Amino acid sequence: MATLMCFVLPCVGQEKHSETNIMRLPWESWQLHVGDEPGCTSAGDAECNLEPYSNDLNRYGVEWQRIEVTLPVELRQQPLGLLVQGEEPVYEVFANGQRIGGSGSFTTHLGPQDSRIIIPIPPGLTVGGHLVLAIRELNMHTYLPISYFVPTIAPTQEMQRVMDDDTLTYLRASWQHYLGFAALGGIGLFFFLLFSINTKLREYFWLGALLTLLFIFRVGELASVFDLGMPSWMGISIYVVGNCVQAAIIVEFIFAFLGSPVSRVFRLLQFGSAPLMINSLLLIPFLFPLVSRFLRYAEPVIFNAFGASVFFAVLAQLLLLPMCFRSKLPEMRWIGGAILFLTLVEDRWHIGWVLSLGFPKYLHWGSLDFDIRPVAWLLFAIVMLIAMTFRLRRIQDRNRDVEQEIAAARGVQQLLIAEALPLIPGLTVESAYLPAQEVGGDFFQVLPLESSGAPDAPTAFVVLGDVSGKGMKAAMTVSLIVGALRASARKCTGPAELLKEVNQSLFGRADGFATCLIMMMRPSGSVSLANAGHPNPYLDGVEIATDCNLPLGLTLDVTYSESTLQLEPGLRLALVTDGVVEATHAASRELFGFERTQAVSRSSAAEIAESARSFGLGVPQADDITVLTVARGLIQPTLVLA
Repeated sequence: MATLMCFVLPCVGQEKHSETNIMRLPWESWQLHVGDEPGCTSAGDAECNLEPYSNDLNRYGVEWQRIEVTLPVELRQQPLGLLVQGEEPVYEVFANGQRIGGSGSFTTHLGPQDSRIIIPIPPGLTVGGHLVLAIRELNMHTYLPISYFVPTIAPTQEMQRVMDDDTLTYLRASWQHYLGFAALGGIGLFFFLLFSINTKLREYFWLGALLTLLFIFRVGELASVFDLGMPSWMGISIYVVGNCVQAAIIVEFIFAFLGSPVSRVFRLLQFGSAPLMINSLLLIPFLFPLVSRFLRYAEPVIFNAFGASVFFAVLAQLLLLPMCFRSKLPEMRWIGGAILFLTLVEDRWHIGWVLSLGFPKYLHWGSLDFDIRPVAWLLFAIVMLIAMTFRLRRIQDRNRDVEQEIAAARGVQQLLIAEALPLIPGLTVESAYLPAQEVGGDFFQVLPLESSGAPDAPTAFVVLGDVSGKGMKAAMTVSLIVGALRASARKCTGPAELLKEVNQSLFGRADGFATCLIMMMRPSGSVSLANAGHPNPYLDGVEIATDCNLPLGLTLDVTYSESTLQLEPGLRLALVTDGVVEATHAASRELFGFERTQAVSRSSAAEIAESARSFGLGVPQADDITVLTVARGLIQPTLVLA
């Protein structure tokens, strides 16, 4: 009944050894008994109902495969071995009713991913030249047959060479396949590198995950040919997870590329493609004892779920196409075409018949046969690289425009915050301004007042404030506030009135709010001040309590109160924004705080600001740092801008 032929792969071994030395046993020559019947170990048992071998994928459980072999005379005279290249990780082999070897455990259902073994045939069984070979196997993963090789009988001393020749034959026929997926793994690592540079671009992460997963999947496949020490449950888990999450990752990539959250419909399709992952959970060693009694019933159900998982995965990829082709981004059309081609190639058995395309499995070029799947994936990866290049160029153009806008805003802000403070008779005003970003949300103004000729008439308004938020919006609000301050300062008779005018100008015209402290200075050293939610000032190292009214911009129904203090010669008033108080230490995460601020408040504005910045070295500056100090005297005012 045995036929000397090669199955799946050319018999390289037959080029080196004569037909009389090697006997190939292709699976089509075997007979099959579905179910566990010990009588199948030998010929003539009436209980063993045999039928032609079938690789029906919808089977689960123990089954027997049997073949009767008549050995050539040349093989009967020497020790023989059987190279079993099984389709399952758990099996045992019988010769003339005697067990001669096996793989894995029928108790735990665990076995090696590489289940190819060489089994010596006892010499007494080959004397008559007639062998009944039977393989009892546990058909565990019916949707993952391994059919690269066929069982082979050969002299014992030749067995390892025959096995190596079969492996080399497979690699010669498949090296393009694995080289293509290795290239995909390298491209995947490249996308991970791009993601590590800018973690906000999640599309790079999903592309890296997809392409790297494909490479890992092929490593699991190679573990069926080489002994990588991988157990079968790990190999099947790689297979199942790879098939279940592939479409889900593509969905995540497309939505990340478009910058929008995954819709409910696609989220349901992602979950619909995942039920097969339960199979890998059932095979985890520590879970198996708990579910083994139900596995016989669960496995067929899970197998039927495989079709449903594939259906949802294919449906998700097809529904992505309208999103790609309708997008305003030109590269999305390229991505849509790549996904369409990839779907047709990967799932040609499920949808190819609908479109009557009949994609082949291999492309022929001279003497080489190229698996079309890695070719399709490489084309997909190349399209992704092109699309990401266009996207990167667009992002760079957009960033360049934003940088130009920021530069323009910073220019406007520099005009609003003068490069030199005005000279105020009898006062020395110092300032330090250290913005956290290119444009800041802090503002300060020293607004001289025209003398009315009255004794002790006000000479200037000194203003310090902080707008909520940072960046461009805060800078625009600062511009609005400074404009209102300059327009209203000449007509207001006190700081409370000036706060009211600015509040009316700000309300309803800007997002957020602003804190502000305004002082009106007089030649005698008398200072009137009004506070709109800003930190209190310090006079000669002592905090001055004020009525902290509501910040600006929250409501029109607010009345600001005033208080007074006396600035004697030799004393210094210090005004700070909360960027000073909230500077954070890199190691202890401790705030600079009010106590340290009060302790350094006798120093110059530059020294106070530098104390806060030095305290927070090692931590990105979270808020603008601005300090104003006012003293009586005719010293040249100073201004420090970062």
